[in-house]
Amino acid sequence: MAFGSDPTPAQLASIDRRVSAVMEAPHPAARQVGHRRRRWGMVLLAAAALVVLVGAGTSLFSLYGAIGSGGYRVAWDRSTKLGLSQVHDGYRVTLEAAYADAAQTMLAISIQDTVGGRSSQVGFYGGDLTDEAGRVYTTLSGGSTPADSSSSVNTAWFETPGDGALSGNHHFVFNVPDVGVRQVNPSFSILPDGTWTGDPWDRVAGPWRFEFDLAIAPGTLLSPAGAAAANGVTATLKSILVTPTTVRLKMTYAGLPDGAGSWTAIATVLHDGKRLAVGSSMGGPGAAGEVISTVMGTDNASGSWVIRIDELVGDGPQGQTRLAGPWEIRFVAP
Repeated sequence: MAFGSDPTPAQLASIDRRVSAVMEAPHPAARQVGHRRRRWGMVLLAAAALVVLVGAGTSLFSLYGAIGSGGYRVAWDRSTKLGLSQVHDGYRVTLEAAYADAAQTMLAISIQDTVGGRSSQVGFYGGDLTDEAGRVYTTLSGGSTPADSSSSVNTAWFETPGDGALSGNHHFVFNVPDVGVRQVNPSFSILPDGTWTGDPWDRVAGPWRFEFDLAIAPGTLLSPAGAAAANGVTATLKSILVTPTTVRLKMTYAGLPDGAGSWTAIATVLHDGKRLAVGSSMGGPGAAGEVISTVMGTDNASGSWVIRIDELVGDGPQGQTRLAGPWEIRFVAP
């Protein structure tokens, strides 16, 4: 789930290629930008169209308050502002801020080419986050928004380990092994079938390493074990993790037909009558379950909950299988 953020350098490389193919190939093959677990923000066709011009006196830090809403906005407003900065080979990486709750952890990372003139864009490729116990925070998603040709603001989201049990103060280590640098004059070789060769993005090695302390906001883990049946399939809500930035539901399905490798629910989540938009789905073990996450959360898990699945969509080698519902699970949390 990215909250209104733009693609990473790796995705922008794919976008650049798609644009070139459209412009130069007679009949280019249709391609899609790859998705991670969370859905990305709006993808624009050209990197130049993503640029947010930074006026005189405007800092990269000030841009973070305007690049998202929902759970991202909560994370940014409640984040610990860090301002930790390191420079390697003229590229400055600044860990601006961090937020964590029992479901997910967000880092805000600015990148700047202090030399200038060496790139048409810079961006964040990813990093490794661990805590004092050696727990690994798995990458969920991220976004990169150019500020100009030599700087960008970036967000990285990680899954907080512990299945909702982790909270309190912790010591973190964040390592950025390299950054993405887009060539000043990138070129592509477009083949007759619409494919291409060449990559406009280079990697500049670091590492940039940061240590910091951060409090993890607690979540509420509920296990209502509600179930609903329709169309020969039983949907069971195994657990629901409620945090200030997201609600994460673990679902299992029994009675699914064969032939699909994964199933995705077309779902609606209501808390006390308020709709919490679903932002992503990740398949569970095999094809019999998934984890559904919303794009915003709540500070108070108490009250009435409704999880409604209007359709289950299965993807397999023979295409899609669509099962009509509805499956509706209701419960009240104390």
